[in-house]
Amino acid sequence: MKKPAPNLKSVPVKEIIEGPFTDIGLLPSRVAAMREKILEASATFNIEQLRPAIERNEVMPLFGRAGERPRSFAKAIEFLRNHSYDGNGREILLVLEAVFTAPFARVKRGPHVIFIWPAFALIPPAEIDADQGEAMLRCIAFADLVRDGFARRPPYHRGEIGEDGTWHAFGVS
Repeated sequence: MKKPAPNLKSVPVKEIIEGPFTDIGLLPSRVAAMREKILEASATFNIEQLRPAIERNEVMPLFGRAGERPRSFAKAIEFLRNHSYDGNGREILLVLEAVFTAPFARVKRGPHVIFIWPAFALIPPAEIDADQGEAMLRCIAFADLVRDGFARRPPYHRGEIGEDGTWHAFGVS
């Protein structure tokens, strides 16, 4: 006689958001190393230089929305190049640089910790001065401004790196 399957209920995971932080010395060494690889590639203005940071992971970072994201490491650079207004990937590299040089947030979800850039994607500032406004605008890709669904909130790009240094995502938040 078969035993009935246990009744598994989903337990909500408490999420703790801390930040914004500007001191990169607060980042774990693996997170800082991945961030640095991304910024080094961004500084070259050659999207191909991003490949080592992408392929450093066991799984590919999530780029774009569910229906349009690349399915393999081999197609990731082409995807990013095609989603760059200039067609060469330079715009995406500029957005990457803006995102990963902005203040960050530390998010704890159960036992997992993830670092998210820019912090304002999670924690909107109460007041925005001219410098903050400019930094926020740099985190938006030109093509995303014409997409539907952003009437209430700008389409900021956001980057996520796990505590172990795994680059989890980069895309519109």
